Amino acid sequence: MMSSKVIMQYFVVLVLALQVNAQFFEQFFGGGSGGARRQQQRQEQLSYEDEFLGNKCDGYLCPDTKACVKTKIECPCPFPKSQLKCVLPNKENYVCISKPATNKRNLQKIYDDPKAGPKARSAGLRDCGWVEDAWNGLV
Repeated sequence: MMSSKVIMQYFVVLVLALQVNAQFFEQFFGGGSGGARRQQQRQEQLSYEDEFLGNKCDGYLCPDTKACVKTKIECPCPFPKSQLKCVLPNKENYVCISKPATNKRNLQKIYDDPKAGPKARSAGLRDCGWVEDAWNGLV
């Protein structure tokens, strides 16, 4: 038979192994604050939903920016400093794309202009002209 000292050593090793295992799973799966984080995310989602549903917009409320406009085609892009709004040829929809990266200052100025940028069409760059070509199956 095993002595009580050996049994006690096995017991201590078992307890320590279980504690290490529990700490591993706690850290691996987000720790004790995981529930708090999920609750905070739910509250943020609810507040976005409440803000969206409680909005007093009489027209169309843009889902990305919460801007109130007459029609959805008038919605701005969420990041206008770095995006171009390209209206699709059907004039009912649009896509927001990243402004083309170019070292040419004159092209950068054009793409930064909210009126001229979407009309620009530069060969070799993915701008609104490229979007139109893609829409028409030319890309």
